[in-house]
Amino acid sequence: MSLAHSTVPQPHARVEALDGVRGLAVLLVVMMHAMFFGVPLPGGPQLLDATIYARLVGLGWCGVDVFFVLSGFLITGILVRSKEAPHYLRNFYARRALRIFPLYYAVLVLLLFVLPRPSATGGEIAAYFLYVQNFVQAFGGDTHPDLARDVTWSLAIEEQFYLVWPTVVLFAKRRTLVRIAAAMVGFAIAARFVGLELGLSKPFFLTFCRFDALGAGALLALVPPPRRAIGWALLLGGVVSMVSVAYATDNSLPSHPAMQRWGMIGALALASGLLMVVRVDPKAAKAFTWRPLRSLGHYSYCIYLVHFLVVEKLAERCYGDLNKPATALQEWLVANVTSSVLLCGFGLACLSVSWGVGWCSWHLFERHALACKRFFPSGDGRS
Repeated sequence: MSLAHSTVPQPHARVEALDGVRGLAVLLVVMMHAMFFGVPLPGGPQLLDATIYARLVGLGWCGVDVFFVLSGFLITGILVRSKEAPHYLRNFYARRALRIFPLYYAVLVLLLFVLPRPSATGGEIAAYFLYVQNFVQAFGGDTHPDLARDVTWSLAIEEQFYLVWPTVVLFAKRRTLVRIAAAMVGFAIAARFVGLELGLSKPFFLTFCRFDALGAGALLALVPPPRRAIGWALLLGGVVSMVSVAYATDNSLPSHPAMQRWGMIGALALASGLLMVVRVDPKAAKAFTWRPLRSLGHYSYCIYLVHFLVVEKLAERCYGDLNKPATALQEWLVANVTSSVLLCGFGLACLSVSWGVGWCSWHLFERHALACKRFFPSGDGRS
């Protein structure tokens, strides 16, 4: 057995590098969404797919796949370790509710009822409150789309997974769970192909079309850690696959049919390989314990929920009043700084402000709700 295998923590041990993986995932998503606004300066060129930077950052949607794989891995580990504990289902759902519901519903109320945002029908509002908005988006039912609330589709998929998976874990033996997780991977990939053939434009919003990442994470929690060479091969192969599809189709976005067919398989490989590498390669694990990256991961839930609001507000401030002439500084930036550098700087500014909001949310709000977890012990030795 290699040194990597002998020194790697098992799934029940806390792996600090996983916070860094979360940080990378949310960084990818924020930088991608910041790019949608082009260069936020009066007179600045719009930029979506014109440069190498834009082409690569446009693949930041794979951060959602990283979140899904992590969720499948961590939740399955928790459930398997605590399934014999008293009040298994009650405590799991109470702990998940304390982590997810307070901030989610607070942001949802702001987006739907407080802030001046696009309106939503009664049915759409109900969908958001019941965590089924991903189906509305998949079938094109949102009459007044709002990107700031649309990003919650991935949270709906995770909630639907949490609704079913604990019962499956409770009644299935470990070997059966391995088979079910593996079947989820194959089924979701096939479902995306079938959905596109049936005329759906965005089957990737459907829960059963994203079971591959959740199932892959669950599988990694149920089997021994693979050799790091396998993880690196998957990680690098996933990157090459996604970039190849992006350049072959001249489109980096997940809504493109080729990206849903082939690019998302690459994203699955990337996310799974990344988790494998961080678990079995000490050097990679150390890199992901970099404090800024871990801090992003620690506050990633709030960052994800609010980042599009931050992007919009910063873009408004940077653009300013388009009826007024640009300032000397704005003119100099447009004339002397490349579009890619401007976009990168804008994205990092959005990430920094979102981190600040996340920090405030955690210390002023979230951690107080999480303190109630002590009334619902997990059964796996965690507080």
